[in-house]
Amino acid sequence: MSADERSNRFKYQHIYDELHRLVTGGRFRSGDRLPTEVELSERFGVSRPTVTRALNTLQDEGLITRRTGSGSYVAHTHSEKRENRLFGLLIPGLGKGEIFEPICTQIAERAEQNDFSLLWSGIHIRTEEATNALVDVAQRYIDNNVAGVFFEPLELSPSFDAINRNLVEMLSEAGIPIVLIDSDYVPFPQRSTFDLVGIDNFRSGYLVTEHYLRRGVDRVDFLARPYSAYTVSIRLRGYRSALLDYGIEPNPDWVHFGNPEDKPFVDAHLLKSGARNLVCANDETAAALMHQLEERQVHIPEELCIVGFDDIRYASMLRIPLTTLHQPVQEIGNLALGTMLWRLEHPDALARTVTLSGNLVVRQSCGAGES
Repeated sequence: MSADERSNRFKYQHIYDELHRLVTGGRFRSGDRLPTEVELSERFGVSRPTVTRALNTLQDEGLITRRTGSGSYVAHTHSEKRENRLFGLLIPGLGKGEIFEPICTQIAERAEQNDFSLLWSGIHIRTEEATNALVDVAQRYIDNNVAGVFFEPLELSPSFDAINRNLVEMLSEAGIPIVLIDSDYVPFPQRSTFDLVGIDNFRSGYLVTEHYLRRGVDRVDFLARPYSAYTVSIRLRGYRSALLDYGIEPNPDWVHFGNPEDKPFVDAHLLKSGARNLVCANDETAAALMHQLEERQVHIPEELCIVGFDDIRYASMLRIPLTTLHQPVQEIGNLALGTMLWRLEHPDALARTVTLSGNLVVRQSCGAGES
């Protein structure tokens, strides 16, 4: 063995022994995040490969877990895993009767079937006003040492990106697995290191747009609220792709970001712009717009056709029943819980993206009757 090899072996053994002592001696608790490879490299004055080797050995011995893009964490003991039978829901807007209520109900039922309990949070707002409440709930989950958290990223706030990243960082540093519901917290085409369950938003955006195009129209508009979830940008890509496939060059003036409750916006950007066939980013936006149009005596679908997304409970009960892309909420709930259970068994596996196909429910608002 050369002098360099003996030196490297000594450095590796020193790092391994020191980390082993800290982990087994109680310096770090189960679930605690260890210093990064860069920090350990600087602390011990060695190269990162030497640090990586020591960490890999600790992982092979079951003392730590390593998560790509997140870091190294002290592993839970088997007794701790058996006692830790709590999941948490971090769902801004929960309780408003939208798609997340039935999704979370299904998660709760499946969790109970698997001997887990679910902690709910009654956060009824989805703007930056919910920041402190969301942080408090996340901290409560950390304090309760939950086994995992189901998280729907915040939207409709100018600072939603920073808020979401802060929440994810809190949970990650506590070593708590996260399953994202509906949307990633980073913009497409980026992809975070956490599992994601939702519908295929690109395909959905394509389908609702194609529903118009098959009728021979040469223009379709798209409406979304400012600071919408990143799923909306993916639906917008599907919308544009459908136009291109039908030989229509997407016009930036056909895409509108604004609040449907804002009368000047509706007048200037929709009614006076020539929009006749409209895709709304979700049913909530579509319903708000339809209310504005009815006040102006704009007839749906004779003067303006509208299609939404989600198929929320009241979509079929509007004065003009809404054509919409139905989300299979029960299946999403089932798969979210199944994905979380799989993650607990495979903590070091790469992130999964689980997508389901929604189906278009045709009603009167698009001018094509009902089926």
